[in-house]
Amino acid sequence: MDYLGKTCPVCSQNFHEGDDVVVCPKCGAPYHRGCYQEKGKCLFTDLHQSKKSWHEVYDDDPTADNEETVKCFSCGTMNAENAIVCKNCGSFLSQSVSKHIRDDTDDESEDQDTREDFEGKIPAGPFSFLIDPMGGVAKNEDFDGVTAAELSKYVNANTQYYIPLFARIKKMNKSKINFAAFFFTGAWFLYRKQYLKGAIIALLYLIVELSSIFLVSAVSLPLYREANAAFAQTNLSHPMIGNYLSWAYDHYSFGGSMLILLPYLLYAFRFGICLFSGLTANRGYYQFCIRKTKLAKQRCADGDTMKAISEAGGVNTAIAWTFFACYVILYITSLFA
Repeated sequence: MDYLGKTCPVCSQNFHEGDDVVVCPKCGAPYHRGCYQEKGKCLFTDLHQSKKSWHEVYDDDPTADNEETVKCFSCGTMNAENAIVCKNCGSFLSQSVSKHIRDDTDDESEDQDTREDFEGKIPAGPFSFLIDPMGGVAKNEDFDGVTAAELSKYVNANTQYYIPLFARIKKMNKSKINFAAFFFTGAWFLYRKQYLKGAIIALLYLIVELSSIFLVSAVSLPLYREANAAFAQTNLSHPMIGNYLSWAYDHYSFGGSMLILLPYLLYAFRFGICLFSGLTANRGYYQFCIRKTKLAKQRCADGDTMKAISEAGGVNTAIAWTFFACYVILYITSLFA
């Protein structure tokens, strides 16, 4: 039977010529072979119980002789009553399918031969994006020549956060601060395999940090001690930064004032590096993932693009922990130098 143009109920993508299609022997519902193997069973168990065929219920032309419509809870698009997935975003529309995805293993009335293990269930509801690895984004949504499914393969870790964020950047040109990049400056970029950018930021932050420790302890602190001794003779018990600046300028001119401000200047510079990393991390990572995913697809020789993308992407935990350990060692060493 010709399934060209029909939709696979798992991946929400239409069947094309040459696709490896398998059909449920009970209701006749078509699937990509890989999609069916992923779920491990047919989703239309309600048809099995009612002895109905998938062709009788779902294979009709969604625009012919059907004025009833159903609204997609994800994007609000109106679809034909018998549509399986939303024509705009690919989300499931059939309540029966969503129900069986959620609780088919708890249905005591289902026949024993159809009660198979169902891994990767995604509960329906307003918070399903927290469990959905795509974060509610359709797998075939285009990101400058790369699908959301391909991007998800490259990101690999925490995709339910990054894929919707990438969609927000693409559609509305709006991002948000990445607190992981803010607090773990340098290490986060290395963790996400942005080695060049991560090495530059990490090295810059390390230089500023070590310089701060050395210059403050060797230059600024002696000035503060000297100023405190002078303030003690004038009965100034609670000196403010302005008092220190005035004292330093009187005794050491402008250079002394700068040495008094040095700890604050270095702290502001370190904070600026962290803020720059946090504010630019998501946009930079989005462009990085697009570029690297396209490169992985171009270099794929055996045709298994998803495998090639997965191997090229992901995270590098080892290098991130190595950098963090080196930073701690250098920091502790500098305190005793």
